[in-house]
Amino acid sequence: MANLFGGNFVVTYILRPDRTMTSHAKCNFPQLLFFSSIQNLYLSVSGTYDTEDGSNICRVDFDNTWVRQQQQDDDDDQGPYETLQSVPDSPTKNFIQTVGRWLFIRQFSVFPISFLDNDLIVFDFELLGTRICAKKQQ
Repeated sequence: MANLFGGNFVVTYILRPDRTMTSHAKCNFPQLLFFSSIQNLYLSVSGTYDTEDGSNICRVDFDNTWVRQQQQDDDDDQGPYETLQSVPDSPTKNFIQTVGRWLFIRQFSVFPISFLDNDLIVFDFELLGTRICAKKQQ
C-alpha cells in the first residue's frame, strides 16, 4: 500500500502481558505531502488484543487514536506521543479521537494467524489482502 503513494511506513506494536497494546505507524508519503509542511506523520492507537478461538485467530480492539506531525523544517524527529494522555489538549486531539472511534470496524479487526511462536507471528489482514509478519524485539 505504501508503494502506491511513493512512500513508506513502519509500524511498531507494544503488546503487554495484561493484553493491552499500543501501535505506532510512522508514515512518510512525499508525493501526498508535497503541498504540505509535514515531513512525517505518526498514527497511533491503543486498546486490547486477545484470541477469538483460543489459538488460530487474533482480535484487536482499539479505543484510542492520536497523531503527531513532524514538520519538514524540524530535523529533530521526536517520535510519536507514547499515549493519548501525552498529546496536548486541543480540538484536533478530540477530532482525531472521535474519527478513530468511527473508523474502527470490529469485523475488520479479526486476523487469522498463519504462524506463531515465542518471537514471531504471521497473520493475515484480509481487508487489504496483506500478510503481516511481526518479530519480538528484546
